[in-house]
Amino acid sequence: MKIQESIVVEGRHDQAALLRTIEANIIITHGNRLSKKTLELLIQIQKETGIIIFTDPDQPGKQLRAKISEAIPEAAHAYLPQAKARGKGKVGIEHASDEDLIEALSHLVHPRHLTSDLTMSDLVELGLTGSPTAQHKRYQLCHLLHLQEGNAKHFLKQCHSLGIHRKQIQTQ
Repeated sequence: MKIQESIVVEGRHDQAALLRTIEANIIITHGNRLSKKTLELLIQIQKETGIIIFTDPDQPGKQLRAKISEAIPEAAHAYLPQAKARGKGKVGIEHASDEDLIEALSHLVHPRHLTSDLTMSDLVELGLTGSPTAQHKRYQLCHLLHLQEGNAKHFLKQCHSLGIHRKQIQTQ
């Protein structure tokens, strides 16, 4: 599988795992410390070929994704569920199977910053927050929509960014 955009990952083990499976330019940030120089490089590459942010599904990975997204809001995103990124007591892209990496890269999310009628009250009504099974339901929905797992507030923010409406959530 050949990918035209450059893929942004946290470390060299992530890079090695991806290069086993795909052909692409991969940029390493060396953890969630994002230097000004690296960020400037990412902005330039986004203008030329585009970037895909593919960070680990843990808190440092989410923080790095947020930093890059803030500077480059049009960047594409690839998400890997935590359950598919576990290995040796750790969570990371390097622990995922080749099939799961290809699956994540086959369902890129492109933020469009559209409008959405979805509210936090809707999430409560739909059982996506405020109930014992809310997290499980929300994570299942994240997998179906190829979104990043997270709390209700983060889920709602992603839905707003992508223009996902209540009706779309109800039909899932």
